[in-house]
Amino acid sequence: MRKHFTSIRYKFIFSMTMIFLLFAALVLGIWYKALKKDAASTAIHNSEHLLQVSNTIFENQVQDIMNVAALTSVRSSNSLSTNIITILSRDDLSDSDIVNYRRTASDYLISLCSFKSNLNGLMLSDFNGNTVAYGLPTSFETMAENNWISLIKDSNKKFVFIPPHYPNKWYNTKNDMVFSVLKPVYGFDNQKIGFVNADISANLFQECFNTSSTSSSSLYVINLEDGAILFQPAFNLLNTKQSEPARFEILDRITNQSGHFFITNEENDKLLVVYHTSRLTNWTTLNVIPEQEIVSAFTNTLHNIILITLLLVALIITCVFIITSLLTRKIRLLANAVRRIDGDCLDLPIEIHSEDEIGALTKQFKAMLNRIRLLLLQVKKEEESKHRAEIAALQFQMNPHFLYNTLNTIKFLSALQGADNIGKVAEALSSLMHTNMNGRSFIQINEDKDFLISYLEIQNYRYTNSYQYRVHVSEEAGLYMIPKLLVQPLVENALKHGLKEKVSDGILLVDYFIDDGHLKLIVEDNGCGIEEDRIQEILDHNQNESAGHIGIHNIRERLHMYFSTDFDMEIISQPGVFTRFELSLPMVLENEVTHYV
Repeated sequence: MRKHFTSIRYKFIFSMTMIFLLFAALVLGIWYKALKKDAASTAIHNSEHLLQVSNTIFENQVQDIMNVAALTSVRSSNSLSTNIITILSRDDLSDSDIVNYRRTASDYLISLCSFKSNLNGLMLSDFNGNTVAYGLPTSFETMAENNWISLIKDSNKKFVFIPPHYPNKWYNTKNDMVFSVLKPVYGFDNQKIGFVNADISANLFQECFNTSSTSSSSLYVINLEDGAILFQPAFNLLNTKQSEPARFEILDRITNQSGHFFITNEENDKLLVVYHTSRLTNWTTLNVIPEQEIVSAFTNTLHNIILITLLLVALIITCVFIITSLLTRKIRLLANAVRRIDGDCLDLPIEIHSEDEIGALTKQFKAMLNRIRLLLLQVKKEEESKHRAEIAALQFQMNPHFLYNTLNTIKFLSALQGADNIGKVAEALSSLMHTNMNGRSFIQINEDKDFLISYLEIQNYRYTNSYQYRVHVSEEAGLYMIPKLLVQPLVENALKHGLKEKVSDGILLVDYFIDDGHLKLIVEDNGCGIEEDRIQEILDHNQNESAGHIGIHNIRERLHMYFSTDFDMEIISQPGVFTRFELSLPMVLENEVTHYV
């Protein structure tokens, strides 16, 4: 099962699913953020409009009643309002005059106030308690007990608003609650002689503010001076001393006449607060809306979109599974066929005929298997040939030893017969064979020197002493190692191509020495020399067997095999004068030979 889920098909399905989910999450996140911002903007706009309209209606109603209160105390040509001022300002009136004035004043108040539905009562009074009233206004005693009279008496305010209260301690039902507007009354000498109190039914709050922009929002009418809630339609609270908005630190955030802000309550719920302060009453109306309520309008839509997204994911997984199964069928067939290939079976037991990459891959696999079969056959043949060669070598292993022993016999016989030259040649040839029969790839320079001297002794008899030679090894170079039979081909070339025309006076010099951290080998003769073009031909890396100087070509190949490019070969010659071969090699000690073989 684990192998199946690591296949290309399932990796592709997983990748496509993750890409789609990531894309969907990104789109939903951007969409949610944008809609949340738009919803907040809409909620702010609607709440501001609601508060503005509600406050306008409320202010218009209050202002209408205030205008009535103003008419009762204004000095004008209207004798009715003048009678009221007269009653409040004159102390010399007789009882009959007071009765007449009061009758006309009461008739005047009735005519002004009869059609004001939210006006519960209106009272004109001096500061001593002499009153003229309409309806059932708040009594002078109640106003005095609450120090409301001093608010208008001791200040220069044109109006004073008294929060919702009960006009009389005997009437304290919800429908009896009122809020009052106090206005000063001035006498004929422009001195403040009393006040007008208009009691407005608290039901006006219910009529104007009993609405909300959302189902879970909370609307408050508060007095910023003491933080008291004047009205809250959600609980129908009037004139309570609760400070619920203040608990949310809302009051400290109200700095302008209107505005909005977000705040977090004690339950970590984010709230939108929209406020508007009345210029007339200086009371502030708040609409507190939970952020969750703002986005609730499209929460269901979001849930539906998420559900649709999950359904699309399932559909995409199914479609991708089917498509990838079809697309990877040939790949899976090829993979299964390749798994059955082992050392004994090198055949691809399927035929896939297509022009796509799978078809090309199948052809390449078959071609590769054919090449492997051919290589295995070739290796098998080479192993068989090598085996036959090893058997032949074992069969003829005695031949070199027999020849070596025979040369020692010739040396013994030459000594008995007094033929010293034959003994020297036999001894030299024996020394050469001893070095050749050694299975080592590297030998010491001192040993190579002995080998060259034996070789030159034999060649000196061949060339009838027509040349002289010298093999010199510096003291510090003698213990270093060089590839076996490296210098001998150079010496052979010097004899064969350089000194062959010399009848006498031939000179051959071989030097081994250390120079600048490298081992230097020089073979020099005073023979016929080599032309420059021929030197380049000899040093050419493409030198073939028909070009001559095969020994030099083989030397270069062996050095490349042992030292890669860490060597140098140079031929210096002057035709008719001399030829010098120079080799520069790494300095290799005996314990370092294993690194090069």
